Amino acid sequence: MEQIPVPPADLFDLILVDEAHHSPAASWTATLDMFKDARRVLFTATPFRRDDREILGRFAYTYDLKRAYQDGVFGHIQFQLVDQIPPGENRQQMEDIAVAQAAERKLAADRGAGFDHLLMVRTDSKKRATELVQLYETHTGLRLKLIQGTHSLAYVKRVLANLAANELDGIICVNMLGEGFDMPRLKIAAVHSPHRSLAVTLQFIGRFARTAGERLGDATFLATASGVKVEAEKLYSAGAVWSDIIPNLSAARVQREVEAREFIETFGHDVGTIPDLSDMSLYSLSPYAHVKIYRLREAFDINAVPNFGVDREQIFGRVSEDTNSSVYVTRMRSPVPWSTDDTLIDVEYDLFIFYFDPASSLLFICASSRGDGLYRRLVRDLVGYDPKILRLSELNRALKELEQARFYNVGMRNRQQSSLTESYRMLTGSHVDEAIRAEDARLFHRGHCFGSAIENGNEVTIGLSSASKIWSNTSFTLPELLGWCKNLARKILDERAAVTGSNLDLLQMGEIIDAIPARVLWAEWDKDIYIDPPIAKFEIAGRPAEDSLTQFSLEVEESDAKGARLLLEGLGLETRIQFKIAESPQFSYLSDDQVKVELAFGRRVEDIVDYLNDNPLNLMLDDWSRVCGDEHFPAPAEPYNPFDIQQIRVIDWQGVGVDITTEYADNRGRVLGSSIQVFLARQLDIVENAVVYWDHGSGEAADFIVLRPAADDGVDVTLYHCKGAGGVQPGNRVDDVYEVCAQAVKSMIWCDLPRLVDRSLDRMRRRKGVGRLVRGDDALMLELATRRPARFGMVVVQPGITRGNLEPRLAEVLAASSYYLVRGGHQQLEVWASA
Repeated sequence: MEQIPVPPADLFDLILVDEAHHSPAASWTATLDMFKDARRVLFTATPFRRDDREILGRFAYTYDLKRAYQDGVFGHIQFQLVDQIPPGENRQQMEDIAVAQAAERKLAADRGAGFDHLLMVRTDSKKRATELVQLYETHTGLRLKLIQGTHSLAYVKRVLANLAANELDGIICVNMLGEGFDMPRLKIAAVHSPHRSLAVTLQFIGRFARTAGERLGDATFLATASGVKVEAEKLYSAGAVWSDIIPNLSAARVQREVEAREFIETFGHDVGTIPDLSDMSLYSLSPYAHVKIYRLREAFDINAVPNFGVDREQIFGRVSEDTNSSVYVTRMRSPVPWSTDDTLIDVEYDLFIFYFDPASSLLFICASSRGDGLYRRLVRDLVGYDPKILRLSELNRALKELEQARFYNVGMRNRQQSSLTESYRMLTGSHVDEAIRAEDARLFHRGHCFGSAIENGNEVTIGLSSASKIWSNTSFTLPELLGWCKNLARKILDERAAVTGSNLDLLQMGEIIDAIPARVLWAEWDKDIYIDPPIAKFEIAGRPAEDSLTQFSLEVEESDAKGARLLLEGLGLETRIQFKIAESPQFSYLSDDQVKVELAFGRRVEDIVDYLNDNPLNLMLDDWSRVCGDEHFPAPAEPYNPFDIQQIRVIDWQGVGVDITTEYADNRGRVLGSSIQVFLARQLDIVENAVVYWDHGSGEAADFIVLRPAADDGVDVTLYHCKGAGGVQPGNRVDDVYEVCAQAVKSMIWCDLPRLVDRSLDRMRRRKGVGRLVRGDDALMLELATRRPARFGMVVVQPGITRGNLEPRLAEVLAASSYYLVRGGHQQLEVWASA
C-alpha cells in the first residue's frame, strides 16, 4: 500500500457511490477521504445499517418500494405459512422437512403453470446448510447444490452455470448470495432461518421480487411460524400480506431515518468541543435508557453549561434549543484503585444527556456515570438551588398505558416496626408479581419494580425506583431516548393512577404530607445501603478516617411535626443532620461546624446529605407508620382479615349426611358412611380426576391425592387434608385449624410427583393405612408421574371452620399457611368448611 501514490485531491469533482450502505467501512471511508473537496452522491437500497453506524449524507431522493410495485419494477410477493408439521421428537427437523416438502410442491405447481422458476433454500450457518443438503436428498426429489463462503470461485460459477442450464432445481445457500448477483428466475425461497434485520430482509426479498425476464410469476416465500420479529411486524406469521407489509415497513424505516437525521441536525450549538472530537456524530451515540428525574421550580436554560468538577474535563458539547436538550462527553483521569503507582492511570469517558420538558417542569438526566450526588451537584450548580426528586407515587404513573404487564423484580418495604425483621423484601422470577398476595398489602408497601409489557403494540421493559429513577433494559439512539423521556413526562404530568392489572397493584404507595403526623422513633437507611454498603470518609482532628457506613449508629435525637434531628456516630465521629419535611433540600447538616461525611461507592464519592436528598431515610413513627421524604405510608387499618374468604368453599355437611366430628371410622364397628373422608371419596370420584388415591394412617402424605391431566400436557396435583370438628357445631376453635394447617404445611416435603407416587404405591402394596385407589390404577399413576410441569395445591377439609364468622386469629393461621405454600411455589391454600 505504501508504494501506491496518493491521487490528487482535486482529481474528481463528483463521486457516485453505489451500495452506499458500505461507506462507513474503514476501506471505503479511507478512499472517500482522499477526495474531501469532491461532491458525493450516494445510492443504496437500504439507507440504514444493521449496526446502526451512520451513512454520512442527507436524503435527497427516495424511490420507495410502494412506487416500485406500482411501476412494475418489483412483482407481487406471496408468503406461504407452513403450518402442517409432522409429529416427531426433533421439532426443528420436523419443521425443516415440512418446509422442504412444501417448497417442492410449490416449485412443481409453478412449473406446471408454465413458469420458469427456481428454488433457493436459505439458512444461517454452514452446519445447518450441510444438514439441509442431506435432508433435501432424503425427503424430496429436488436437484440442489450447496453454495457457501468456503467454496472456490470456480465451483460457484460452475453451480450457477448448471442452474442457468436447468440442470439443477435450485441452490442451498448460507445467508444470501453477494451483492450484484442477478438471477430473476429465483422465485421460490424456502426460509429455514429467517433474517432478523429489516435491512438484510429487504435485500433478500429483492432477489426474488424483480420482474425482468419471461415466463416469470409471483415470488413465494415459505417458512414456519417462527415468530421472528422485524421492525415490530411478524413477517413470518399466519396471515402476513407481504405486498402490503414490506413497502410499509420500508417506508416507515426510511422515514424514521430521515427524522433522526433532521433531529440531530438541530444540535448546532457547539460547547467546548476539543478538535479531536469535532467530527464526532451524535448519530453514533447509543445511551442506555436510564434517567434520573428532578422537578424544577421554573423554566430551565438548556444553554447553561454544567460544571462537571475539577476531576472531569468536558471534551464535547452540543445543544439543541429546538428540543430543549444537550449532550456532553467528559474525560476523567484517575489512579487505579489497586496500585499506588502514579504511572498507572485510568482514563474514563462519560456521556451526559439533559432534557427539559417545559409542560411538566421535569429535568431528565441520562448519564453513563450514575452517582446520585453527582446528578444533584450538577443540577444545583445549573439552577442555583436543590431540586426535588419525584415521589414513588408520581414515578408510578409511568406504568400507565401498559398492557399484559408482568414483573420480574419487585421490592416491598416492610410495614412492621421491628429492627429484628427484614426491612425490605425483593422478589425475583419470570412472573413474580403473581406471588404478591392480598395479605402482603398488610405487611408491605410498594418499593421498586422492573418488568415488561406491551405499549402501543410494541414490547417494552420498564423499571422504577424510589430514588426518582426510571429505566428500560435497552439502548436508544439519541432521538429515541428523548422521545422516550417526553412520553414519560406526559404520563407523569397526568395525575391519574396507573393500573397495571397485575398483583403489583395490591401494594400501596405513600400519601404526600407537609407535616410529620407522629413522633419519630428511629431512622433507617435506604435499601441500597444494605445491599452495597458505602465507605463513610471523614476527618477527626485533621486525620482521615473511614469505615463502612453500616458500622455507624444513626439515632433520632428529637422530632416534631416539622422534622427531626439525627445523630450519626461511631469511630470517633459525631455529626448531626437535620431533616425538614417542607423544605428543599430536606436533609442538611445541623450547622456549618458539623463534621462533613463523604460516602464512597467504589470510585464514586458524594456528600452524605446529597445522597440522603436523593435517597431519603425511612423515618419510623410511634403510630406504626413511616415517612420517606414527604411521603407518608400509613399503618395497616384494623380490622383486617388476612385470609381471602373466597378461598373457602362452603359445604352443607348436614345436608349431605356427614357427622362433622368424625374424620374417619375405625375398624370397631363405627359407621363409615357419615365420616368426612367417605364424603370426600364420593366427591372426588369424577371423570375430570384421572387418579384419586385415598390414604389414612401413620405416615400418610395426605388423606387424598388427586392427579388431573392439564391442557399443557402437565399434571395438577391436589393434596387433601381432613380433620373432624372439635364440637358438634362449627365454631372458632383454634385446635380445629392448627392441626390440619400443620399437616398441609408439613406435606410440602412430598411435592415431588415421582417420589409422591412411589411412596403412595408402596404404602398400598404394604397395606399401610387405608392405601387404596378410588379412581385410576397403578399404571396411570406411574404414567402421570412422568409429566411436566407438575403443579401442586393443598386443600384442608375442616367443618369446624366457619366462613361467615372467621375470627382474625384463625384467619392469621390460614393466611400464614397459604403464604408459606405460595412462597414454596405452590397454589394458594383452599379450605372446605361450614357456612
